[in-house]
Amino acid sequence: MPRGVTTAARLERTTRPFKLLPGEERRFSERGRREPSIAVIDCNRWSESSAGDHMHKMILVVRGQIDVEGGAGGWLVIPNHMIFVPADRPFNLRTSRGMRAHVVFLDPEDHPWHHHGCWVTQANPLVHELLALMLTMAQRGPDQDETLRQLFRTLSHLCQEWFSNPKMLWLPAAKSDEMRAFINYVSAHLEDATVSDACDACHLAPRTMQRLSHEEFSFGLKTLIMEVRMMRALELLSQDNLPIEAVAQNVGYSSVSSFTTAFSNRAGLSPGEYRQRNRAALQSCSSQTDSALQHQAENSKNPK
Repeated sequence: MPRGVTTAARLERTTRPFKLLPGEERRFSERGRREPSIAVIDCNRWSESSAGDHMHKMILVVRGQIDVEGGAGGWLVIPNHMIFVPADRPFNLRTSRGMRAHVVFLDPEDHPWHHHGCWVTQANPLVHELLALMLTMAQRGPDQDETLRQLFRTLSHLCQEWFSNPKMLWLPAAKSDEMRAFINYVSAHLEDATVSDACDACHLAPRTMQRLSHEEFSFGLKTLIMEVRMMRALELLSQDNLPIEAVAQNVGYSSVSSFTTAFSNRAGLSPGEYRQRNRAALQSCSSQTDSALQHQAENSKNPK
């Protein structure tokens, strides 16, 4: 079975049939409550599954990475990105070492979810500010309950705007042996994979493989390779110690300029701008979270 929470592990999982993980212990759960709430969750290589929860979940990754998979495919959620997991959707969830996330449980009746299944997007500054405020207010006692409840309703409505982006950090599940073989080849040769070479490795003509790709994924083989490269690029860009030149080479681009063009066309920002936006947001988030957690600790020592 694939281990880890990386692009490579996500690729391997796309080649295996989806089934719920064993075990009943949960951390990303409302624990039987059916009212909105917010929590900071720290995990080290945690995994869990659900046949479907009563509440929607919005998970903002602050540190580390999360892998979420369902029947149609899976998502890799990197720092300063968030995933919306709608109520009643079966899923498996895995975290990397040292993962921290803000998890908001939302009432499905507050606002309908507009996608079929989960969705991932990059967090904006308002997300961090709003969640920090909600974390602080959640520690202030019953006198803040009505205001906090209204903030949960507002957040539910904002999710429609925040998650309106094209699908990202997602790979569909392969159904045929041929497409599984194609994905395995791309995973092993990401730096230099081409459609022609991958089809040769699968012992099928490109025309046949293109047909299978459109049937299973609703897009072609070239797009599939690009999506894998962009997922890996986003993962590497979240690591501040790796130069952009090295990121470009790692995902199969011979020059920084060609990588920048491809990345900008897909993400709407240059690699450098994307990294800087993440860095600034996470620095602000860290101080806001630390303040909220300190307030929580003080309240626990000095209950009213």
